[in-house]
Formats: sequence, structure tokens, C-alpha cells
Amino acid sequence: MAAAELQGKYQKLAQEYSKLRAQNQVLKKGVVDEQANSASLKEQLKMKDQSLRKLQQEMDSLTFRNQQLAKRVELLQDELALSEARGKKNKKSVESSSQLSQEQKSVFNEDLQKKIEENERLHILFFEADEQHKRLEAELRSRLEVLETDAAQHQAVVDSLTRKYTETIEKLQNDKAKLEIKSQTLEREAKDCRLRTEECQQQLKNLQAALGSRLEESLCIINEKVPFNDTRSARYNALNVPLHNRRNQLKLRDLAGQALAFVQELVTALLNFHTYTEQKVQIFPIDSATDTISPLNQKFSQHLHENASYVRPLEEGMLHLFQSITEDTVTVLETTVKLKAFSEHLASYVGFLRKILPYQLKSLEEECESSLCTAALRARNMELQRDMQRLTAVFEKLHTYISLLALPSTRPEGLLRTNYNRVFTNIAASLHGFHDVLK
Repeated sequence: MAAAELQGKYQKLAQEYSKLRAQNQVLKKGVVDEQANSASLKEQLKMKDQSLRKLQQEMDSLTFRNQQLAKRVELLQDELALSEARGKKNKKSVESSSQLSQEQKSVFNEDLQKKIEENERLHILFFEADEQHKRLEAELRSRLEVLETDAAQHQAVVDSLTRKYTETIEKLQNDKAKLEIKSQTLEREAKDCRLRTEECQQQLKNLQAALGSRLEESLCIINEKVPFNDTRSARYNALNVPLHNRRNQLKLRDLAGQALAFVQELVTALLNFHTYTEQKVQIFPIDSATDTISPLNQKFSQHLHENASYVRPLEEGMLHLFQSITEDTVTVLETTVKLKAFSEHLASYVGFLRKILPYQLKSLEEECESSLCTAALRARNMELQRDMQRLTAVFEKLHTYISLLALPSTRPEGLLRTNYNRVFTNIAASLHGFHDVLK
């Protein structure tokens, strides 16, 4: 049985190991997927960095070109100033130079305005690209942190499961080793048991052979030496007279005297109990001398007033049974005819207990509902209710077994001799229960 339990435990642990192994595979797959996502995000971040560097280079080139154009404008402005200074010498040359200077200046201004607008547009594009790059970089970094945290958690779970699997495997291996040792021990014990069984079977065969030979010899002796055998006839067996044993009779009379003394004490106690119960019903919770008690208690009181007619016959029946056991008689269950009368008196008293039990239970409930009933008295009344039910049940059980003992004196076939000991054992157990209830 222990091997079966260990085998079941081993199978359960193997099932749990398989389940955890499947979960480990799922977690490993999740970690691999998260690592792949992290690598993809890193690649995207790298591409964005390259695009940003490209835009930075374009911005640097545009800035450099803008600086060149600014220097060119300054040179043109310087030339214009020189040409204006020289224009005083020759009006015509001044006019022509001024006209040329104005045309060049307008061309340069248009070119400069275009470059400025293009520069502003490039600045705006660079700023937007830079902001977008920063935002994307922040998102990717936060996502990368989350993925790294998840990967660390998954790795911790995987490590924990791996440790658990290792411990489980070690435990299963230890259990397996123990089971193998126990299995070997059980096999050796089974082998020893088989050997002992074979020896016992051989001894049984020898004993059967010896008993068979002795039986044949005994049958031969009986057939030759015993002329008459009346044990096979129930009609002849009824004529058998039991042996008279004076010591046994004295012992039985002493036991009957003790039983009589006990029954007399019990009768006195039962009379007092029923009488006191009747007096209590008459004065509590309502005093019948000053007020009218409930119809239930009136009926209960009437039944209790009749208790002597049911209780005293118990003492009389036991007294007659005691007087019937003398030194000169042979007392067995078949000759104890007075036991039938005591059984009938006990049945009458059991019927009285059954009749008053519902009234007593209801009376106690009515008393508990009264305003004069304290909590302690209510608790005692509940105990008394349970005890009265148990007492009635014990008396019923005693009556059942005593009525069985009275059968051999009226109907010998009603109780087999093989059941005498069992009935006496049950009577003893019932008396122990009766003692417990009365305590």
C-alpha cells in the first residue's frame, strides 16, 4: 500500500513536471519574441540616427553656403559704395554705374531673399526632424526599457522554474531510489511469505492426513463401542436433565440478590424522580395553589401521578425472580420462567416512559419560555431534555435484550444457545450506557 502511494505521488510529480516544462517552453518562446522585437527596435533607432545625421550634414552644408552668399553680398555692397564715391567725377558714368548697380543690387537682393527663405525652410525642416527624432527616440527608449524589464522578469521566471525543475527531478530521483529499495524489500518479504505459505500448506496437508486417519479410528471405535446415541434426535434431547451444581446455584442466587438490591434502589430513585417532577410541574412556573396551570402540565401531572403503578412492579418482578433461584433448583435460562414476568413489567414501564416523554419535553420548553426562567435554568432544562430522550432509549434497549433472555423459558427455539453470550454482552453495554445517562 505504501508502494502504491509512493508510485501515485511519483506519477503526480511527473505530471506536474511535464506541465511546468510546457510552461517553460512558452516562456522561452515569449522571451525570444521580445528579444527579436528589441533587436528590431534597435535597428529602427539606428536608421533614424543615420537619417538625422544626414539631415545634420545637409543643414551644415546649407549653413556654409549661406555664409558664402552673405560674404558675397558684403563684397557687392562694398563695390557699390566705391562705385558711388567715384560717381561724382563723371555724372554719366555715375548714372550708368548707378543703373548698373541698382540692377545688380536688385538681382542680388532677389537671390539673397530666396536663399534666406530656403534657409528658413531648411531650419524649420531641421527643427521638425529633430523634434520628431527626439520624440521617436524617447518612445523607443521607453519601449526598450519595458522590453528589457519584461525580458528580465521572464528570465527570472525561467531561472526559478529551472531551479524548481532541478529540485523536482532530484526529489523524484530520490523517491525513485527509495521506491526501488522498498520494492526490493517487498519482493524479498513476498518471497519469504510464499515460502512460509508453501510450508504451511504442507503442514496443513499433513495435519489433514493425520486428522483423517484419527477420524477413521474414532468412527470405528464409536461404531464398535457406543451401542446407543440419542444426540441426533431433538425429541430425545428434550429429555436430557441438566447437571446440578450447588456452587453454581449459590453464585447465581448471590448475583440475583445483587440485582434485586440494584433494582430496589433504582425503583426508589425513579419514584422520587417522577414524584419530584410532578411537584415541580404543580408549582413552577405557575403555582397551582394560586393560579391555573396550563392544560399540558395538567395532563403531564396526571400521567406522573400514576408512576407507582408502573415502577413498583419492577421490584416485585425482580423479587419473584430472586425467590425462584434456590440451592435445590437447577437454574438455566430454560427454567427461569419468572424472567418473563419481569420482562413484561419492564415493557409496561417502557411504555409509560414513551407516554410521558412528549409531555415532559413540551413542559420543559414551556418552562424555558417563561419570564421566571433564568439562563442557567434554561441550560439545565435543555440538558434534561436530552438526558430524558437518552434514558428512554436505554430502557427500550434493555427491555429488548431482557425479552430475548426470557424467550428460552417459553419458546426455546426463539433464541439459540450460540447467541446467549452476545445478548449478555449487549446487556452489559446497555447498563454502562444507563449508568452514564444517570450520572
